[in-house]
Amino acid sequence: ICEIWFAVSWILDQFPKWSPIERETYLDRLSLRYEKEGKTCELADVDVFVSTVDPMKEPPLITANTVLSILAVDYPVEKVACYVLDDGAAMLTFEALSETSEFARKWVPFCKKFSIEPRAPEWYFAQKVDYLKDKVDATFIKERRAIKRDYEEFKVRINALVAMAQKVPEDGWTMQDGTPWPGNNVRDHPGMIQVGSIKLYPVQNEL
Repeated sequence: ICEIWFAVSWILDQFPKWSPIERETYLDRLSLRYEKEGKTCELADVDVFVSTVDPMKEPPLITANTVLSILAVDYPVEKVACYVLDDGAAMLTFEALSETSEFARKWVPFCKKFSIEPRAPEWYFAQKVDYLKDKVDATFIKERRAIKRDYEEFKVRINALVAMAQKVPEDGWTMQDGTPWPGNNVRDHPGMIQVGSIKLYPVQNEL
């Protein structure tokens, strides 16, 4: 009986392989259907979760680029929410995300304005493309240079935070008001929620 069942299940598994289904996404059609001119956008809200545990093993710069690419996605800004879950409750992750939220004020509008791909700045600026060769718009060249300079400064600040985190104070980390950081004990700490709302310019929406 078992052999018969395996034979039947094998035959059933072959049907999809004989006639494979290919699916394609047409974003322009999605926009035409749910973003009609003169009407309220009907696209669904999207929540994206990014999880991390140890900023020493998962570099904050990588986490920051992940968050930035999510916030800059080709979707209405007011309908995208990004949640970072840090099981380690590291103060380094918190401070790195604070810096990320500030840089997002510039990066997201830049991506929206020029349809930037890829949307993670680290990978975008790593591309070896001669924009002057193709006679790209001078406005784009100017703004790209400015945002690249801002990103390099952003990286310096993130790396400085990582360097500072290498030496943990004897009494643990403290917040700006002098109270102990709740996540000093990685294995036993209370739940913490930090909500951020970023007003972007020139895009008049919030993250």
